[in-house]
Amino acid sequence: MSESIHTSLKSVRESDLCIGCGACVHADPTLQLTLDPTKQMWEPSHDGNELAASVCPAISVDFEGLQKRLFPGSEIGPFGVVDSVMLAQSVDYERNRAASSGGLIKELLVSLLESPDVDGAIALKEVHGLDYKPTLITRASEVDDLPGSIYHNLPKDDVIRLLKELEGKYVLVGIPCEFEGIYQYIFQAEPGLAERIHSTIGLLCGWQYSYHAIRAICQYKGADFDEIEEISYRGGGPVGKLRMKTPAGESSASRRIDFGYQAAFDRTFNTPRCHLCINHSNFLADIVVGDAWLPSTVGTKTGISLVINRTESMTRLMRELVNTQRIVVSDVTTEEIKESQKPRIAFGNFAYAYAEYRERNGLHTPDMVGPNRESAQLVDEAEVDRFYGELVRKLELQRQRRYRFLYWRKATKELPKLFGRYWEWFTVRILRVKSLKGEREELSRDQISIFR
Repeated sequence: MSESIHTSLKSVRESDLCIGCGACVHADPTLQLTLDPTKQMWEPSHDGNELAASVCPAISVDFEGLQKRLFPGSEIGPFGVVDSVMLAQSVDYERNRAASSGGLIKELLVSLLESPDVDGAIALKEVHGLDYKPTLITRASEVDDLPGSIYHNLPKDDVIRLLKELEGKYVLVGIPCEFEGIYQYIFQAEPGLAERIHSTIGLLCGWQYSYHAIRAICQYKGADFDEIEEISYRGGGPVGKLRMKTPAGESSASRRIDFGYQAAFDRTFNTPRCHLCINHSNFLADIVVGDAWLPSTVGTKTGISLVINRTESMTRLMRELVNTQRIVVSDVTTEEIKESQKPRIAFGNFAYAYAEYRERNGLHTPDMVGPNRESAQLVDEAEVDRFYGELVRKLELQRQRRYRFLYWRKATKELPKLFGRYWEWFTVRILRVKSLKGEREELSRDQISIFR
């Protein structure tokens, strides 16, 4: 196992695989997370000690052990522990539009903060510009001041710091790798902190990006990266727009049709560990919320959330929100998780293949085997080889800040591939070819008619 090999974070730092969860900072107080000026991502200030390595999700994640501790006695399937799966939408129209989805996370937070056994919630809150920090909120009235999805890489060590400093029980909101680091630190170093977690709300992760992505889109849109006062990745209806405010005004880009956005948020701008992630479904969260990217939900005006309840208590909470007329819900199955995320992501078809490729080539690779491994159908080695060659080249160009070159590369050499992706989206989501071929059964009109 990787834990017995790694005595520091040296291999993580050399392979650029830090995700900024901050677990190492608490395992080794001499560490801090710093923004590397070349990589434009957060990582430990130095190699640290053996305990820091033992809790790091970029070295190993014991998914089986963590799930058994978090969901004792529950059956673990290819989608993790699943009690129920739903499509859901807040009845608050403005909350939906602001989220570009169903607005479920904020509805859940409002309800949980009204509960007498919850003392607060810890979630990211804007400080200024690109600076967001894990922050404690204690009142339901504070929920709508929280930002929507944040796609750039951030340091999250304040989550554990707050848990250490506070008494009581708290709701945590986070992405998958964040919970991996938090729970590995807690169960290995301070088990008592687990008692301070009331529940966790996880996101179906849509990748995180280095600051190079924001620098690139700023260049394409004529905005000054160093003057960003506010950034928003979603909002304004389904899919939404990226908006950046500077003293000179606001720049925006459609996340679906703006070519500059497609170039700047190319997958090679992800933090590198994202390419190895097999946990987009957030196996360690009590309830998981994300966009329902389904053919049957394409026509929504405000967005619909896919919700995975991993515990009976979260299923009950969702029913209570329906009974109090805060949300509307349609019950679905794990097939909608598979269709919404696609098997490539839901089962780790690419990530597991990429991990094997890295191991064969002597590259540092996190030791991660999730509950979806047996369902994974690994992509061809040739595809992974092409990807890695492209990744190395593009990272080199990013770190030289040759963003214009990457733009024109996308517009020429990579254009057929981009068109192919849009054609796949059109045929699957709009033409519904899977239904026509009998590969899947779409949701009925009755199941969808309750949503806006």
